[in-house]
Amino acid sequence: MTNQLDKTIKLKQLVLGTNAPQRIIAPIVADNFRDVLMQAQAIIDSPAEIVEWRIDYLGIMTDFNQLVTTGQSLQALIGNIPLIVTNRTSAEGGKLDFVEENYLGAYEQLIEAQITDAIDVEFSQSDHVIEQLKHLTNNSATKLILSHHDFKGTPLKDDLVFLYSRMAKQNPDIVKVAVTPNSRDDVLHLMNATVAADKQIDMPIISMSMGDLGKITRVAGNLFGSVATFASVVESSAPGQISADHLRTAMELIDLN
Repeated sequence: MTNQLDKTIKLKQLVLGTNAPQRIIAPIVADNFRDVLMQAQAIIDSPAEIVEWRIDYLGIMTDFNQLVTTGQSLQALIGNIPLIVTNRTSAEGGKLDFVEENYLGAYEQLIEAQITDAIDVEFSQSDHVIEQLKHLTNNSATKLILSHHDFKGTPLKDDLVFLYSRMAKQNPDIVKVAVTPNSRDDVLHLMNATVAADKQIDMPIISMSMGDLGKITRVAGNLFGSVATFASVVESSAPGQISADHLRTAMELIDLN
């Protein structure tokens, strides 16, 4: 059985994993380069501990120089706060129609410029795309988050556990699963599956049940093995995200941190 005490990673100096507090991630969802730093400043002033830059909100990426320049300014602004870059495709709830050259190119430019501390890559991408990005992260300080999003429903517990195991075989640094509940049982399927998977796979897990019905999973992730949660500061990037201020208060009230 996996030794859970060893299931930790660092983004900059921030520890995620077993025995660390559940971390709060807040997204930048600017649709233009000008507003990226403005939204980042709002996140800095919030209880969030990690910044996620959703570059898919910028649309099709053709100006990689501007992307890198903005990324450098962003890193200078946030300092010791870790940065995750996510290029979410429309197939999994993002704003970007997948074009391999642009998808890979954006990540490659930001990794090579040492701008991002982690990238989020969808498990639904081809083996070729995942291998390309694993090669880039393995040869840098950047971590790889392998993610799966289901905006229609929630698989049964055993199916979710199998999904976690398949994702873990790709050997990412973090496995992330987000599902949509249609009943209270669906929320429990996600929580129970995360508990089971946390005992079986070798990397930290981020998991959540989206929407209003799943809000408890964003607050109480530590109880079932999720090491981080997403909250809104400027605006949300997924259904059910709670404001960072309210989330921090709720977490403190139930004393998970």
